[in-house]
Amino acid sequence: MQFLAERRVAALGSDSNNDTAPSPTEGVDFPVHVLGIHALGLHLLDYLQFEDLVPLCEQEDRWSFLCVVAPLRLPTATGSPVNPIAIL
Repeated sequence: MQFLAERRVAALGSDSNNDTAPSPTEGVDFPVHVLGIHALGLHLLDYLQFEDLVPLCEQEDRWSFLCVVAPLRLPTATGSPVNPIAIL
């Protein structure tokens, strides 16, 4: 988390849960979620599906793109389903 904080990362996404299981932090089940959301204000994207994106990036020989994410506005919620869009 220090690595992300030092680089002022705004969003972190992966094709699985961003936390490892079992947690390496005693007494904290999801340390990335706890520190990322509460301490850093990080937007977490879990279980992203890259099956369609990877072949397209390979075909275009391009790995940089604009990622657009529009979460639902849910008062007092801590999460929302999203449909991230990669624009090459």
